[in-house]
Amino acid sequence: MPELLAEGHVRGRATVMIVDDVQDELGRVWQTADVISADDRLPFELAVVEVVTNAVKHAKSPSGDDIELDLELEVRPDLLLARLFELGAQPVILPENAGSMPDPDSEAGRGLALARQLLTTITCERRDGANVWTLTRRPSEDG
Repeated sequence: MPELLAEGHVRGRATVMIVDDVQDELGRVWQTADVISADDRLPFELAVVEVVTNAVKHAKSPSGDDIELDLELEVRPDLLLARLFELGAQPVILPENAGSMPDPDSEAGRGLALARQLLTTITCERRDGANVWTLTRRPSEDG
């Protein structure tokens, strides 16, 4: 496996404040992994922020308790990877059209669709009582 250029981590309550923390951490990661081109950094960062924002807005706890988000980031020359754990959240049930761009007049529903367009892969699975989103982007070779 190619060398790890940088890694990052953010953990906190699923509130708007964590989105700022994620953006700050991504900025720190890019300073360390400056060989990754902006053409790959920016789409990956936008996708990560969209998925985190989606979790803040939509993740619910069965008990009404706060949801905690735990984001792990890894940057390698050939792979940008983010894992977002929605701790304490009820299972995600994605509608059949999830990830499809909504009608142009729609006021919501673009985050997941945008993330799918910007990433190589995006998955969500249930693991140990948490929803785990895995986002990857393969950097361009000419980057």
